[in-house]
Amino acid sequence: MKWKIGMYVAAVVLFLTACEDILEEVDLSDRQVAIFAPLDSTVVNSNTVNFNWDRVEDATAYRFQLAAPSFVDTQQLVLDSIFEVDTLGRVSTQIQQELVNGNYEWRIRAQNSGFETPYTSSTFTVNGDENVDLDPPNTPQLIAPLNGASQDEATVNFSWTREDVPGTAERDSIYFFSDAGLQNLVGKDIGANKAYAANFASGTFYWFVKAFDAAGNESDDSSTFSFTVN
Repeated sequence: MKWKIGMYVAAVVLFLTACEDILEEVDLSDRQVAIFAPLDSTVVNSNTVNFNWDRVEDATAYRFQLAAPSFVDTQQLVLDSIFEVDTLGRVSTQIQQELVNGNYEWRIRAQNSGFETPYTSSTFTVNGDENVDLDPPNTPQLIAPLNGASQDEATVNFSWTREDVPGTAERDSIYFFSDAGLQNLVGKDIGANKAYAANFASGTFYWFVKAFDAAGNESDDSSTFSFTVN
């Protein structure tokens, strides 16, 4: 019996030791992420900037930050993202970002659950199209019909408000669904002067508006309202 107990205790000790080995993370603090592009003091002659960096062994994520004009004198933190390993063990080492002309600094670090490398940073200048439009339209605010409204008339008049953003021409698209989960699209169209009218059969419908501009920018979806035609 003593021999069996001794074997059991030894097995438990070995199991716990193995768990500690599995959970132990590799220390990354003495490593560094190599930057491929944009390199320090680079001038990028396009408003589309591609960021690339090298992998670090034993890293499970990368933290990417982009500031304008620099991290010492930050006027805007343009981006702060973490790229993590997916279920297949893959992790991105690149990102593409649209930027207006100006000076920037970006930095990247590798990390796992217990350790992280120091940041590697690089400054660069974007010298592309000075008239490029990267500002999305403002999000439309729905006015009528009021949320939950009902009416007997088949013709429904819609209206919303949205302050235009200076730049390229903007338009509003309106979407109609027959379910609250917005899975069954029954119609969509383009509004005019922030208004729209259409005929509907009896039933309850759900709608929202989204704005687009000629440069390809788009707003967030508006709130979703419902209405019922009796």
